[in-house]
Amino acid sequence: MNIKNEKVNGDVQELTIEITKEDYAGKVETALKKYRRTAQVPGFRVGNAPMAMIKKMYEKSVTYDEVNNMMSQELYKYLSDNKIDIMLEPIPVEDKSKVDFDNPDNFVFVYEYALQPQFDIDFNKQVTNFKITASQEEINNLIDQMQRRYGEYTSPEEVGEDDYISAKIDDKDSFFFTKELNEEGRKAFTGKKVNDTVHVALRKIFEDEKNVLKVLKIMDQQLEEGNQYEYDVTISSIGRITPAELNEDFFKKAYPDGNITTKEQLEKSCAEQIEKQWKDYTDRQFMNDAIGVLLDNVNISFPDEFIKRYILLTQKDMTAEKLEEKYADYQKSFKWQLIENKLVKDNNLNVSQDDVKNYVRNFFMTNYFSNFKEEDIKDRLDSLVNDALKKKEDVKNIYDQLYDVKIMDVLRKNFIIVEKSGSYEDFIAFTSGKEVEEKPAAKKKAPAKAKKAEEKAEEASAEAEAKPKKTRAKKAEATEGEEKPKAKTTRAKTTKKAE
Repeated sequence: MNIKNEKVNGDVQELTIEITKEDYAGKVETALKKYRRTAQVPGFRVGNAPMAMIKKMYEKSVTYDEVNNMMSQELYKYLSDNKIDIMLEPIPVEDKSKVDFDNPDNFVFVYEYALQPQFDIDFNKQVTNFKITASQEEINNLIDQMQRRYGEYTSPEEVGEDDYISAKIDDKDSFFFTKELNEEGRKAFTGKKVNDTVHVALRKIFEDEKNVLKVLKIMDQQLEEGNQYEYDVTISSIGRITPAELNEDFFKKAYPDGNITTKEQLEKSCAEQIEKQWKDYTDRQFMNDAIGVLLDNVNISFPDEFIKRYILLTQKDMTAEKLEEKYADYQKSFKWQLIENKLVKDNNLNVSQDDVKNYVRNFFMTNYFSNFKEEDIKDRLDSLVNDALKKKEDVKNIYDQLYDVKIMDVLRKNFIIVEKSGSYEDFIAFTSGKEVEEKPAAKKKAPAKAKKAEEKAEEASAEAEAKPKKTRAKKAEATEGEEKPKAKTTRAKTTKKAE
């Protein structure tokens, strides 16, 4: 076996692997003998078919498998032994290769590969970090929700201003809150009793048309233009929650650990919860802005012609004309992948299995069992964590999210951070390019991003409320709808398999 490596052009190199008959003949012979022991050939008992017949039936496909396995192993062994970092995958050079499985003798495989471009990252740039502060209105609303959660449920005789109504609409069970009604709707239902029927145009009595879709249970549809949706609404039951007072009994129920016992402490805790939830949005914005700065300022010289050949080879529907139109988007995606890989490598970033397991455990504790001591629910928690870790796609997403957090920390530590803060409205103004008052810098680490929990966790703790689903920071992408090649090494493609 002979291996030869030579430079073709710039960072593109060519690797030639010659496999002689002596290299693969013994492996093929061994494989054929194994086939003979189990081959079912008409007219012969299993294991007794003539070797000549076995060779006629299987030698070509066995030779194909053995030669290609040898080629692939030697290709990646050479790259690994010589510590060669490549971009994308090696691609075959058909016109220089000599591969004929119909007349097997010596085989010559020629592949070209591109070295990963070398570049530096200049962090001497400014990136804004925005913090959304909770408003008093948001704090009051959250406290009101908690008071209602621990409040007293009653069934009044008549509909009041803030009640829950179960009803039959067109013989279908439905429900709505009186606070969802507009003035006309409240007038129509206030004072009504169980079994009373009210004829209304649903489109005229709700503040938001989404509520019409909800009560009709057609959330996946749109309202018909001009249709007022007139129905007879028969009240099945009336529910009312009298909010709990902020007294000792409330705090014992809401915070059995005794950490919060006063209204002031409750307001502070609620503000922290609200700001923690908003932080996902601001983290995403920071990540997008930081990535934008890197893409604009990091210079990378790409082996463009190699990349184009790779894309045309690996994407069936791609044409040369279409690729020219889309290439800038692909290049942007490749650029971020290379920068991201460099950040991971240079900073020795790593996410372990324990990191993933702890992330899942903390998510369940925070979102579903915050009112419990961990040791009291250990078995239940272990079961939920183990079930969650069985889903490979979810685990992969968590790995990606945790890497994102580590990369975000690196960016915060290295860029020149400009701190700004304000309300959610201020944040929207900031993202649209309007000025917001600057605040003194105070760097904080970004938390891991939460995934949606398993339904069984919600059933296990009906008292706790799940936080909104969070998503990864959006990165540079190729044009929507286009498949994006990945900047990492995988197995090389070989010749068409022998029939």
